[in-house]
Amino acid sequence: MAERYGKIALVNLRHNLLPYLAAAGLFCLAAPLFMGTKNLDAVQSAKVIEMYLSFLGIILLMPVFGPDMNREIFDVIRSKKESMVAVSLIRIAQSTFFLLLAGVGFLFYLKAGNCGFSMAEGVYAFVADACFLGGLGLAAFAVSDNVAFAYMMPVVYYIANIGAGKKYLGKLYLFSMQTGQIRDKGILLAAGIFCIVFAVWYHLTFPWPVTYNGRHGKQ
Repeated sequence: MAERYGKIALVNLRHNLLPYLAAAGLFCLAAPLFMGTKNLDAVQSAKVIEMYLSFLGIILLMPVFGPDMNREIFDVIRSKKESMVAVSLIRIAQSTFFLLLAGVGFLFYLKAGNCGFSMAEGVYAFVADACFLGGLGLAAFAVSDNVAFAYMMPVVYYIANIGAGKKYLGKLYLFSMQTGQIRDKGILLAAGIFCIVFAVWYHLTFPWPVTYNGRHGKQ
């Protein structure tokens, strides 16, 4: 069984994840071009973590349903011995692993640049925000079957956080670390996990909209 699951992970890595891993790598490498990454205080470090690094969740969690965008491929995968739930969980585990690898690596880079923040709090804030934004996009894709809409949802929510702030978004405010507290990050993380679980359930229960004139053709 482990060998079969390993093969699924390898196929997903080769044929689905590699372009997104490259994009995530370039995203991290480009950070110094857009903002300071050296000698930052706690608030400045939090700003980088919450307003920049959290986008890795969108980049690396959104590809989970990528192989299923073609109905023929989806039907072939579904006909295999392994359940689609197991396949989806393997993809999510892979994406989460590389998300943590890239994010924690970037945080160590900030630490090496003499940035003043708690590593534990930085990891917690990054994981919560990235999971929520990625999960929101994944849920939007599962429901809409529309890639553009799926990417738009977390971006719109991100912009709403900049405009509305904690006053209107309450415990689902993305940038609370910048205000000196991360207590509500647990709620964001739980909401992100819920979105991912919902996305998998909905995607596998209702994989094709009844009336849709998009890439799969009208049912």
